[in-house]
Amino acid sequence: MDAANEAAAAIETDRPSWTRRLLLWGLPLIALLTAVYFYGTAGRYVSTDNAYLQQDRVDVAPQVSGNVREVYVGENTHVVAGQPILALDDSLFRIAVAAAESHLSVARTDVAGLKAAYREKTGEIGVARRSAEFSTREFKRQQELARLKLNSVSQLDAADRTADLATGAVGVLELQRAQTAARLGGNPDLAVDSYPEVLSALAELDHARLDLDRCLIHAPQTGVASHLPKVGNRVEVGRAAFAIVTDRSLWVEANFKETDLEWVRPGQPVEVDVDTYGHRRWRGHVESIAQATGAEFSLLPAQNASGNWVKVVQRIPVRIALDRGPGDPPLRDGMSATVEIDTGPHTRFDHWFGRGR
Repeated sequence: MDAANEAAAAIETDRPSWTRRLLLWGLPLIALLTAVYFYGTAGRYVSTDNAYLQQDRVDVAPQVSGNVREVYVGENTHVVAGQPILALDDSLFRIAVAAAESHLSVARTDVAGLKAAYREKTGEIGVARRSAEFSTREFKRQQELARLKLNSVSQLDAADRTADLATGAVGVLELQRAQTAARLGGNPDLAVDSYPEVLSALAELDHARLDLDRCLIHAPQTGVASHLPKVGNRVEVGRAAFAIVTDRSLWVEANFKETDLEWVRPGQPVEVDVDTYGHRRWRGHVESIAQATGAEFSLLPAQNASGNWVKVVQRIPVRIALDRGPGDPPLRDGMSATVEIDTGPHTRFDHWFGRGR
């Protein structure tokens, strides 16, 4: 009886030891396996708050310099393509057009005068040739009379001299006509506006008229006009006078860590939360992924060949197209957003075991 009691007491003594072992090793192992499971089966969704709404923006720079004479629209006004926005002072440009028109008239007059001179020389050459032919025949008659001893030597010499002068006059007139033809480009029969001098004056007039037209600046596309100058401000060629922000094309530029983009592909669905509207969520899809990191587009890219290099996770821009509805609140360029991409049935287990690549 005593031995049986001692055995039962020993069994009762060993039970707390197994319970302690189960609590000490079993529960942490179960918790670890559970954590590994939930962590490994995650990774389908990737998100970032480094995202901003973007719209096409056109910085409109004038093609001529001048002072602003009139502003036709107000700040942040909706405009359509081709609508006048600014008018510059065009006084000097009107003077330039008048000067170009005068230059064109002079060029046309000069060419018409050369053509008239060419025709005049042609007529003079015809008269001179007939005179030379007569003088040549007269010289031959005087030679025949001299052979028959019917005239004097002086008469023969005078006839010879007259024939030579007439022939020489023809040559001089032909040279003068050739000089006039050369000033007409070698072709005196063209229309007046076909000669280089007139064409140059026409181009100068077209340029002056184009500069005059450019004093009225139009909206290059439909959108909202911003940063308009004031009347009296001077605008310069190549420097933006105002900007047009389009209100049609709108997308999200999300800058993801390079380590988050393993499963991201164009076309995948996206959910977008705009900070301005915390109660509203937009849907969209991945439109494209940049071919280079954001650092590569910076003004001074990092020089990783230096001796003090430190590895930093890079950001890669992802363009996301928004699916907007007619009742959506207004969205503006530069608004902050948070995006979440559904990469499909991919988990961290796929990364660990190399599946689904």
